[in-house]
Amino acid sequence: MKTKIPRDNLHMNWRNVDGYNKAFNFFISPREPGKTDTTWWEKIYTGWVENKRPWAYLVRTAVEITDAAILDIENNINKWAIDPVELLYKKGEFKDGIVDVYIKEELFIRIYSINVQLRRLKMAKLANIGGIFFDEYIIDPKSQEKYIPNEWFKIKELYNTLRREYQGKGFLKAYFAGNPYSLFLPAFIGLNVNVNDLRKDTWVHDSTLTHYKFRDGIEFDDYTYKCKPNIYTNDLCVVEWGTLNPILKRYLKEKNPLYMFDEEYNSYALEGNAVNDKHIKLGELPNNYSLNFVIKIDGKFVGIFKNNYLDDREDRFFCKFLDEVGARRTIYCFDFSEMVSRSILMSLDDRSKLHRFKEAMRRSAVAFEDVNVYYYCVEVFKNLWAH
Repeated sequence: MKTKIPRDNLHMNWRNVDGYNKAFNFFISPREPGKTDTTWWEKIYTGWVENKRPWAYLVRTAVEITDAAILDIENNINKWAIDPVELLYKKGEFKDGIVDVYIKEELFIRIYSINVQLRRLKMAKLANIGGIFFDEYIIDPKSQEKYIPNEWFKIKELYNTLRREYQGKGFLKAYFAGNPYSLFLPAFIGLNVNVNDLRKDTWVHDSTLTHYKFRDGIEFDDYTYKCKPNIYTNDLCVVEWGTLNPILKRYLKEKNPLYMFDEEYNSYALEGNAVNDKHIKLGELPNNYSLNFVIKIDGKFVGIFKNNYLDDREDRFFCKFLDEVGARRTIYCFDFSEMVSRSILMSLDDRSKLHRFKEAMRRSAVAFEDVNVYYYCVEVFKNLWAH
């Protein structure tokens, strides 16, 4: 589709991900590669112009649906559109958490707050849907952000509701974009993503020197680069951990002083590292550890293994998810809703039995199978610390 200013090949696209033809598609990356911009222009608006199939746009809470948020979508489109568009909507729908947005008289997107009642989500079908987009999916716990309770289940239920109205070829596709503050995501857990297998894209250059000149006057000579994607996939989803084209990275460093002088911010914003996970002690279960407790939390069984040959230089415990639990093993729960056969609701006496584990967590003397197990154990630790 023609644009009023040329699009370049320095920013991201969904081609690598789309090649795997999965229902759930993720692109995580540092800031600046154009995830939002590319999705609204190339995926959503261009497709809508051709087939008039509206998209579902997901947010977590109704308070995120604002005039400014919709204007930002409009500006993303009008940056490229030869004929500017105006997005029309009823402001009174904001408080309800489900908002229809039109271009002229035709439905363009429907915004869904997934925190509304599940019954309302299941009733809000979208005829002839084109796709689903959830932008800024990954939250930053250090900024006091939180995933909503039962989040992935609600997304699955909404997906199944919308899928019934899909008339295109293959799967109805859902796209998730975000900055990897952490690799602990409800979606990754629900889709059985092995986060230990995720790898970032890399770039290689050839011997061709090119003169790059940007619209704001910044220019320099550098090589041309080609991306070598490292794609993770399983039966349900595909994940690309994108990185910045070195040319774009160099341009941004010259344009933004934060990227030159703030190393910690640079690690997240330019390098795309999962900065909140860097302190987590990861590994594999050592031979001299035996299963000490099983905790059930958020539908998952977490095995807490104790070091049988304690040495001050070694970790006291190791934690990992368990696929099954032995018939004689007692499962401890913190919440009545987690109760299953052979489980007991954890009493004050039971909590005291986990005192050593609590102290080991406090002293960082615990290792974990992956980051997901770590964050579940943090919730266990909080429960223990409260008593």
